[in-house]
Amino acid sequence: MKRRAFMKSSAAIVSGLALKRCAPGDTPVAPARPALDSDTMDAVARLVLPSEEMGEAGTTRVLDGFRKWLEGFDPVAELDHPYLSEEILYGPPDPEPLWSSQLEALELEAERRHGSSFKELSRDDQTVILERHLPQDLEASFPEIARAPHVACGLLAYFYASSEANDMCYRAAIERHTCRGLDASPDAPGERRS
Repeated sequence: MKRRAFMKSSAAIVSGLALKRCAPGDTPVAPARPALDSDTMDAVARLVLPSEEMGEAGTTRVLDGFRKWLEGFDPVAELDHPYLSEEILYGPPDPEPLWSSQLEALELEAERRHGSSFKELSRDDQTVILERHLPQDLEASFPEIARAPHVACGLLAYFYASSEANDMCYRAAIERHTCRGLDASPDAPGERRS
């Protein structure tokens, strides 16, 4: 009986301690995902995106959208599967740890080679370092964003899948991810907005 009494009192104590951690009204919060290094990521974005065409505001908008996409990314999510197929397919793992380590590597090489942060280097020095870190066997087309082998490739894949990039390439307001409606279908696209 002494053992049973000990077990009952131990269970009550442990349960009481656990309840104190979750006070009424407290909502458990999932740990925040680490964001991509701000300064290095900003420098990479200004290096690889068509910043001259987009301007500072456009580059910042694309970079913010990329970060938001990454925050909302669901690793190894169940994918749509063909009708009458029993096989369930899953998406890629979270690319953020790999991409963050790549940004850290850019920063470390900049510090060791030039004694400066990646952001502070000249555009030419940034380009040399970034090219050394890109995979040598890159395909001619952009990969699926989350499967990009390097963060710079992921950012480019994100941007060039957008309506904004499409409009920039054709220099017209095609707005392929919006619906212009049937009434406007015979009309040619208007001029691209800056």
